[in-house]
Amino acid sequence: MSEVYFLNEDHKKNYALALELYPESRGSTEYQVGCYIMAHPEIFPKTGMKRRIGVFEGWIRQDFSTGIRLLIDAGRNMYGGGRVKFNLNDGITTWDAGNLGVFITACEIRKGFHRI
Repeated sequence: MSEVYFLNEDHKKNYALALELYPESRGSTEYQVGCYIMAHPEIFPKTGMKRRIGVFEGWIRQDFSTGIRLLIDAGRNMYGGGRVKFNLNDGITTWDAGNLGVFITACEIRKGFHRI
């Protein structure tokens, strides 16, 4: 099992904070992946950094770049059981290496390859 990939130290710190906000993440890969995407350094400051009913509630309508929006959509798809439209090809052609790494790690978290 590989280590969890983080874009930078802020992403790692934000993830720890997000997991604290959502203690149910300890038993749920859906919450873990939601927290991981939410913790992205370009996203986390726009979340208000507070607990809401669901990880993606209350902040997803903010203005984000196309690449970040695609990460959010991917995370919502993995968190909410696939009810959110997400185009993988758009993500692959848009993300830089760092954000592609975030997407791949999100898939690994959702699959349960990284135990939190």
